[in-house]
Amino acid sequence: MSKKQKKNILRYRRQFHINIGVIVFAFVLVYFLIYLINFATSKHVSIYEVQKGQIMKTSYYTGLVLRSETVTYAEETGKINYYSKEGDKAGYNDLICSIDQDGSVSDEITAAGLDGTALTKDDFLDVQDLVTDFTANYSGTQYYNVYSFTENLNASVQESLYLAALEQLSDESLSSFSLIRAQADGVLAFYTDGYESVTPDTFSAEMYQPSDYQKNNLKSNTSVSSGQALYKTVTDEDWYIMIPLDEDDAEQYQSEMEEDETTFTILVTFKKDNAQAYATASIHSYGSEYFLELDFNSSMVRYISERYMEVELGSNDESGLKIPNSAITQKEFLRVPGEYISQGGSTTDKGVLKVTTDKQGSESVEFISTTVYYTDDEGYCYIDEDDLALGDTLQMTDSSERCVISETGELNGVYNMNKGYAVFKLIDVITSNEEYTIVNTGTSYGLSLYDRIALDGDSITEGEFAN
Repeated sequence: MSKKQKKNILRYRRQFHINIGVIVFAFVLVYFLIYLINFATSKHVSIYEVQKGQIMKTSYYTGLVLRSETVTYAEETGKINYYSKEGDKAGYNDLICSIDQDGSVSDEITAAGLDGTALTKDDFLDVQDLVTDFTANYSGTQYYNVYSFTENLNASVQESLYLAALEQLSDESLSSFSLIRAQADGVLAFYTDGYESVTPDTFSAEMYQPSDYQKNNLKSNTSVSSGQALYKTVTDEDWYIMIPLDEDDAEQYQSEMEEDETTFTILVTFKKDNAQAYATASIHSYGSEYFLELDFNSSMVRYISERYMEVELGSNDESGLKIPNSAITQKEFLRVPGEYISQGGSTTDKGVLKVTTDKQGSESVEFISTTVYYTDDEGYCYIDEDDLALGDTLQMTDSSERCVISETGELNGVYNMNKGYAVFKLIDVITSNEEYTIVNTGTSYGLSLYDRIALDGDSITEGEFAN
């Protein structure tokens, strides 16, 4: 039996190879985990990019219209025919209407007013002009103007036909017939409502009664009695609107006035036709009630048929930097007298001279560079608190006078996040509404177009880093 030969088996050691793909993956994984942990534990701030824009800040009111109105009354009784329409400008001795005591002539004129064949070429051209002007300015959002256009068109045609019929009458038929002519230059109106003699000086709060307003249309009368109103003449281009205000609105408009002034200028939009005009405004109190008086010196004839008008006040289309109100916050600053602000040594930096005392009681004066964010009307400067605090003593330049910092003040602003951390920026407000504020651009320590700001200004502090 042969012996088996033993064999020595040597284990082969594989050579170690570095797998670059695994290393890269591990590096990416570690980086991702660090970023994830940092993201999960750090504060997240919503960012808003500052854009240029504008907002419309408006208020709607119904106001009482007052004018210088003179009523002309009938001196006799009879049937009446009108030869002018509302809004016509009448000169002295221009024909307004006629009164026929027995009615026969008036009936002839009225019948002639129904015969369109009597219209001349010039009459048709006048009608064409009215239609052209209306269609050129027509807007579907102002459909109600169709009714006033219809009334004006009918009045214009009737005026032409009545005048033509009047020229055909013989002198014999005019024995009981009286022509009423204008006694003064002015704009005509053919309604009464009891407000004819009211002026801003005689106005009282009880006169404002839009829900009870009644208008007497004089042209709807076919006959008149002696002493009855015939027409009105408005002889002055100046006119007024009285608008009721609550106490908050009165205070708001009061703030529009400059110091020692009693009036201010405001843009008014008339809702009837969306026309705009500037008015001189003033505020009056009648006991516990407030009224805003608007004074105009143009466009009176445009609204001569209106006694109560809906208007829009305070339209503001000023543009600037538009920011959300949620971004606005306040920051506290030290408040020091302006005469303690100086320029330091060889630098152009502004700052203050701070007095310090060491342990041995020796005093020294150190120049502290600081930023003056704002100077108020009292001459106090608002500076940051980086190297200063309440209770610090300041010394005036080239003087032995000193003061102790004892006051602080708050300024409105937002936090700029352009560098990844919060930097307070002042804002100079132009106007605002419930959601946005328009601020000036180019102000010191203020915002610029496309700056990135914290959307919630109260959730972050100066110098805080945020994702």
